[in-house]
Amino acid sequence: MIRKIRCDTAMNFKPLNARKEYYMNEYLENQLNKSVVYQQLKDNCERNNQHEVLALVAKVGTFAVERLKTVIKNMPEFTLHDDTHIFNMLTIIGKLIPQENMRKLSTPDLFMLIVSVFLHDIGMAPDEKHILAWKNQLPETEYDEELKEEREKFARFRLTYTHQLADIERLETEQEFSKAQLLEDYIVTEYIRTTHSIRAREVIAKYWAGEIVYQDTDLTEDLATICFSHNESYTYLLQMETFRVCGQDEYLCIPFVATVLRLADIIDFDPKRTPSVLFSHLAVKNPVSLSEWKKHQSINAWTISPRKLLFSAQCEHPAIEATILAFCNQIDEELRNGTVILSNLSDEGMDIDVEVYKISLPPQVDRRKIQAKKDIISGKPIYRYHDTKFSLSKKQIIDLLMGTKLYGKPEVALRELLQNSIDACLLRQKLSELWGIEYTPKVKVSLYTKNNVDYLRVSDNGVGMNQHIIDNYYTNVGCSYYSSREFSELMVSFKSSFTPISRFGIGILSCFMVCDSMEVTTRRIRERFECDEALHISIEGYESLFVISDSDKKEPGTDTILTLRPVHPWDRMNEEEFMQCIKVIVPNPAVQIEIETNKGSELYSSDYFDDLDLEPLLDYSWNNTKNIRKIDIDLTCEEYGFKGRGCIGILTKNGLPAEEIEILSKDVEIDGEIYTLSSNIKYKTNCITETSTSISVDEDGEIDTNTSWSERFKSKASLSIHGIEVPYNLFPDYSNRMSKAVLKIPFPFSFRLDIGVNSDLNLNSARDQIIYDEKWLTFEENLYRIICRRLKDILSSSDWKILNEIIQKNNTDTFSRVANSFE
Repeated sequence: MIRKIRCDTAMNFKPLNARKEYYMNEYLENQLNKSVVYQQLKDNCERNNQHEVLALVAKVGTFAVERLKTVIKNMPEFTLHDDTHIFNMLTIIGKLIPQENMRKLSTPDLFMLIVSVFLHDIGMAPDEKHILAWKNQLPETEYDEELKEEREKFARFRLTYTHQLADIERLETEQEFSKAQLLEDYIVTEYIRTTHSIRAREVIAKYWAGEIVYQDTDLTEDLATICFSHNESYTYLLQMETFRVCGQDEYLCIPFVATVLRLADIIDFDPKRTPSVLFSHLAVKNPVSLSEWKKHQSINAWTISPRKLLFSAQCEHPAIEATILAFCNQIDEELRNGTVILSNLSDEGMDIDVEVYKISLPPQVDRRKIQAKKDIISGKPIYRYHDTKFSLSKKQIIDLLMGTKLYGKPEVALRELLQNSIDACLLRQKLSELWGIEYTPKVKVSLYTKNNVDYLRVSDNGVGMNQHIIDNYYTNVGCSYYSSREFSELMVSFKSSFTPISRFGIGILSCFMVCDSMEVTTRRIRERFECDEALHISIEGYESLFVISDSDKKEPGTDTILTLRPVHPWDRMNEEEFMQCIKVIVPNPAVQIEIETNKGSELYSSDYFDDLDLEPLLDYSWNNTKNIRKIDIDLTCEEYGFKGRGCIGILTKNGLPAEEIEILSKDVEIDGEIYTLSSNIKYKTNCITETSTSISVDEDGEIDTNTSWSERFKSKASLSIHGIEVPYNLFPDYSNRMSKAVLKIPFPFSFRLDIGVNSDLNLNSARDQIIYDEKWLTFEENLYRIICRRLKDILSSSDWKILNEIIQKNNTDTFSRVANSFE
């Protein structure tokens, strides 16, 4: 119910002038009157005849309450950020701030505490037309410049959800439209959630510019900054202006308000935010939101004071208890951060009593009353909760990962460094193209000896690293910058794409398979002509601290030097063998690589791959061409991202394809008995087999007949992905006997292939096994398609028809199906 309230009759307000009026929701009025912080503000305003401040609170509160009602409409699977949350927060603030301190707070402090609570989540309720614009559901004629910008910003954000978009495409293909729409709604919800603090600033600017005024001081920008800060790192508060002068001896302490807002927001943790009746009627399908609802549902009471914060919860499942305890950990962190912010407040020479703002905060959440629900009959907990889960010992896991049984050969360290350098150069090349500047990528590998110690050095002039990249990705095992949301957003902002050659692994840690210490010098390019500060990093073993200092490096890029152990993978190699080792690891480099040793240097590029011969892949039996036709085929296909060539062995008889060829069949009579000597060759999966029947005489003079067979023309492959070798046999053998990711071809086929940007395969962490998944199935079918297409083009139509009939008899289902499509 909305009722008109005169300032001289309602809530004991006295009007600034006889005509001043404002509107207040009766519910809002009642709730505010329960708040200690509002009561203190009202006392101050009545004492100082500042009724316009209360009128402004009413105006802001009414706006917020009405607008936040739309949150449940647009975000039905998330906890409520509505007026209940607002009044819970005001109650919490009244308990966190001691009464003595509350009375000493300035009117601007109290006012800003209240209105920031009202508006901090206002970004969770975007304009309806913005949501329709994000979903592209408006007629094109209704898109003005603002809506076009909104649509474009959301489209960029949406593109960063690569896995969800792939699932949406798959579900739509399977006509699972409701599930696809659920994922679309999830992305919209994530956009609202992750950008709501930015939107809060925009809403305040749009609707309240010049309105949030105390006396003659405009506090709108301060309010927007405080609301924005609640979703930022606590370090953002350390950069805030401490005090805003609002009048004679009146100040607003901005970091204090921002800190209390953050604490009250995260502490609001009770079932009022997630009413059970609402929970039972919502189709809660998103696991994140389900966790949020369940977590809040279990909280049934709390105690809050300046020195104590206790939650009471009766949990029906250990997962719910674990979720609540994890949330308590977040509250603990916010309490610690809040203490840091408040304890560092200073008066900035203004002669302000800052002790008023240095309130004591509870050291941590008291968790003793968070427990399992008890059975009514037995009185025992319905489950036993123990924080028992898998844990990792860093040293033991790293030792295990870096053992040759799990992580292959120690020379993978060189592979990791090379692929990191190539990626850094390719990314800088992409950025340089977008910036319109010239750039020539360079990667250099050096193996040299100094004072009887061997060193391996890999340097590049790529994008380089800064402290942020080092902290969040370089030192994080299995955490790649190129798979991060941060990188996706960078590419989307440039309206571009980039496929790194790096694959999941233990990254830079692999270097400690061959060294005990390493030095890194790096500098990151930030903008067209701007770079971050150069850094020098010294690492003495994988358990040591990183010693980081300034560097005088002038150009962007990274330079890594490993101090090799006395025994390392390259200690017995001569210069030529080391150079060949590099070329095996990177057979098709995307950038030019310089290899330097004590005796000289050599440059090589992708031309090296073009000149590689297939002969090393063909065993001696391929030299016998009698009855077998060798057919060279080009595997290069831009559509599939393939580059390479191969050789196929086809049985021929009288110039035509044959299924089986009898080489010899002769009857021999011995002591009146006829024995048949024979030899024939026929196809077997991935090879040709020769079967022979012979006779022998044993010690007793008895004649025995023996049948033997052997494989000839065995298939063999050399595979690289984005130029980097994958040491994996694509054809079945002992090493991959348990893997499904193998090729089954009805004839011998040896080939050398590099997979480029339009194709990909997923690898295990050691990068020596291919994962059997949709990417493998796509690759397998595309390869078979290229083989069949090339054979059909080379052979006559009659020969292809005969060969295809032979293929259909072979037990290679996928290849047979593909070949049949070329009839």
